Amino acid sequence: MPHCLAKKILIPPLPFCSGEYEFVFEAKKNNEDQSIILVRYKQYEFFLKKQYRQKQNDYILKCEKISRSIPTGVIKGALRILADYNQETLITHNLNCHSLKQKLLSPYYKTIQDFLGFDSLFELEIGFGSGRHLLNRAKQNPQMQFIGIELHTPSIEQVLRQIEILGLQNVWVIHFDARVFLELLPSNLCQAIYLHFPVPWEKKPHRRVWNKRFLQESMRILQVGKMLELRSDDEGYFLYALKIALEESFLQCRVNKNIQKEVVSKYEARWLRENKNIYELQVFAMQDHSEVKKEYNFSFPKALLIRSFDKIQKKKVIQDGWFLHIDRFYSNENCCVLALSLGDFNQPQSKFLLLQKSGEALYLGGDPLPTSATHKAHLELLKFIKGEEVECRD
Repeated sequence: MPHCLAKKILIPPLPFCSGEYEFVFEAKKNNEDQSIILVRYKQYEFFLKKQYRQKQNDYILKCEKISRSIPTGVIKGALRILADYNQETLITHNLNCHSLKQKLLSPYYKTIQDFLGFDSLFELEIGFGSGRHLLNRAKQNPQMQFIGIELHTPSIEQVLRQIEILGLQNVWVIHFDARVFLELLPSNLCQAIYLHFPVPWEKKPHRRVWNKRFLQESMRILQVGKMLELRSDDEGYFLYALKIALEESFLQCRVNKNIQKEVVSKYEARWLRENKNIYELQVFAMQDHSEVKKEYNFSFPKALLIRSFDKIQKKKVIQDGWFLHIDRFYSNENCCVLALSLGDFNQPQSKFLLLQKSGEALYLGGDPLPTSATHKAHLELLKFIKGEEVECRD
């Protein structure tokens, strides 16, 4: 992680600009020798953290952990400006010129923001592994948009290299939890969903991709007549998935056993060598859901009554399917910044909330992802920061 160490770190009078960087304000953590500095660069908005390290008797300046999704090169640029300002007290840094890895990013590797407002026909593969099936489908159907979702970083890197080698233009890859991702996709545009050989999680069934909510969201995003396909060598997982499907009041499904596909994945080839059975469950969408996708409002009233910024306490709320955690807070004479974790347990989101003395409140870096879980957490947060609800010590 980019950083610099110094005997003392001074921040120029704020706000100030250097090139395309704007350093907006500094806010201090209550009763601690630690602060954050808001930085804006083009479309990016993030915090640097300045902290005194008592054992080493020095200061460290680095990116605040919630902001680590910002490109490394952008963070280094901001740190380099402040390191140059503190040249006389600087001890060391790792802010030399960017590596190729920091400069280059595959255009086919997408963030979740790329899918907000997405409105094209597509096929989706969840947990694509080596990518054999995903890439083959993309080669055979060049006019169709394919989305691959995966949590295993080496698999993502391998598939991105193959996309470049094969010259494919119709594959997007994302690192995200599929159970939350489906809720963000549009209704009735998906042409197929493939879930091939997911981890069974026999001792931790709550971690399984397939559950009631996953099935219902799959049916919502699928076009009528299109299918969700599960393939597994684990009979227990297959029966578990079938049971959840049969609990739905209206659906059509097909069960296959040991039907070999055109493309055999690495894992399937292993199971076939071991003479294991391969179970397949196909569930077909039967209803149009064009009006089901909900819109969520994450705004705040224009005039919130906030008392004593430096007295706001931490807060944690855990409910069925969602949570809100105010982990820490920073303040100055004009504003307070709350560091939040909120939303779905499967894919928690980290955000900064800026509360200004004028009564305005907003999420820095954009609103949380528009899911049911984050909206419930937002409503709880709104109760908390309203004047009569703020927990303060006089």
